[in-house]
Amino acid sequence: MSEQATLAGVELPVPGHVSVKIEISAELNVSAYVARQKANRFLILQTGDQLCAGEPELVIGPVLQWRVPVQYATSWQGLLGIVGHLLVNAENGEVTIADEQTTEDLMDRAEVIYARTTP
Repeated sequence: MSEQATLAGVELPVPGHVSVKIEISAELNVSAYVARQKANRFLILQTGDQLCAGEPELVIGPVLQWRVPVQYATSWQGLLGIVGHLLVNAENGEVTIADEQTTEDLMDRAEVIYARTTP
């Protein structure tokens, strides 16, 4: 995942040298391991047992969050694909679905993957 920052309205001399330093300070109260646990609990309660949390990645922005892939898997076929992402707040552990999606959207994507992989 790549992030970018835009600096508007500033004239830079050409040729010239630019040095940018960014420092972010935040409380990290939730580890990647705990974020994955919280994501799995959320998925079990909201969608059942065929969606599970993958390996979290830390997203640095206005809010420090863990971005956790939601994986679809069946007991007889194993992992079939990623149907979306959850965000776990790294400060307080709150779980939300990323990209303004709903649990129904995640389930719909799982059904599409299932239809593609079932003979």
